[in-house]
Amino acid sequence: MRERAQELYRVALDDAAWHPETVTGQHGWSDGEFADALQLLTRLRLFVPAPDNANGWTALTPDTALRNLLGEEERHVASLLTHVQQTRSALARVLADFQPVHAQDLLSVRMEVVTGGANVSAALEDVSRGVEEEVLSLHPGRALPIGMVEAGLERDLAALRRGVRVRTVHLGSAAAVPHMTSYLRRLNSAGAQVRVAHTLPLRLIVVDRATAIVPAPPSGNDQMAAVILRGETLVGVFREIFEHCWAAASVLADTAPGEAEDCDGEWRPEGRYRELLRMLEGGLTDEAMARKLGISERTVRRLVSELTERLGAASRFQAGACAVRLGWLDA
Repeated sequence: MRERAQELYRVALDDAAWHPETVTGQHGWSDGEFADALQLLTRLRLFVPAPDNANGWTALTPDTALRNLLGEEERHVASLLTHVQQTRSALARVLADFQPVHAQDLLSVRMEVVTGGANVSAALEDVSRGVEEEVLSLHPGRALPIGMVEAGLERDLAALRRGVRVRTVHLGSAAAVPHMTSYLRRLNSAGAQVRVAHTLPLRLIVVDRATAIVPAPPSGNDQMAAVILRGETLVGVFREIFEHCWAAASVLADTAPGEAEDCDGEWRPEGRYRELLRMLEGGLTDEAMARKLGISERTVRRLVSELTERLGAASRFQAGACAVRLGWLDA
């Protein structure tokens, strides 16, 4: 692959108007070999999108590519450091709030471990019946089975009818599953506040500032288990975790991801379709894209196929270039 990438780079330097079909025909490369060479060059930033060029790419010098790569890494590191500093400050504020609390107050915390799916469901039912003011929840991981979702919806709707405030954050990839999308929209329509996030730290339910439910490690026979905590002091910590995630999450979209249209009816990518196009333009692998989006590699391949079909592109890499030319990735 490196040899073909070198040859393609040489061709681009010699002729800025090169065309993919001409290159593959002259060298006898397969589409896969050409795609691999193009992917390597884009990953090294030796090729960058150029909407004005017929082939969609411009070749850069190695020095320029290296500066661009280092610049991207520096920005990434700076972003991580900023995030760490923000998290540290948030945790410091939380700890400062509880430092004056006398140790005796912590003795009032009560903890109960519930094992087995049926017992966990019964505990959730008991807690939901007793809620008076609000329910906060975080839901990381894959979408729950339809049966559990429907049972949860009944509990949520019953609480909302009693005037309980409901705020919930779901993982974006799970919220895109059809039955989860339907559930969240019904919940939103009933008066709950629903948001989605790319990542969440843990599954969590906080009720009335006094009760928190978090997962526990499975028991010896791999049964589902949960810890029920009661006491405003400790539950307040989990509430702060929720508020931190809530502030970083996005409001649930009115349309399904990728289904947005302009006022003239032209389809434009949104949500994970837009993120996927950015990753294609950046030359990421299926594995890397799946990890960033919280979905399987099989789903990534399906979404990429849908995008290339909509664009009429012959390959995933041409799809990224076409998206740039159409202005779909403009900020």
